[in-house]
Amino acid sequence: MKLDQQQVEAKVRMFMVDDMVKEEARNAELMDELDLDSLDQTELRIFLEEEYDVSFDEGGVISPFASIQEIVAFVLSRAQVNQ
Repeated sequence: MKLDQQQVEAKVRMFMVDDMVKEEARNAELMDELDLDSLDQTELRIFLEEEYDVSFDEGGVISPFASIQEIVAFVLSRAQVNQ
């Protein structure tokens, strides 16, 4: 099953609003900068690992996600669909 960009975006937004209490994610444009600190980045990575079975490079430095577009593009490029 192929992941749909809109479905991924909707799930990411829902997670950010409901679980991370980031109301600005509800109406943010794809390229809008998100104000995610290191704890937020960690929470988001755990969600993506569990939801989409994506893996992050353990040895390398991972640049933080700054926009919803970056998150969706990452998921679409690396996800192992478990649905």
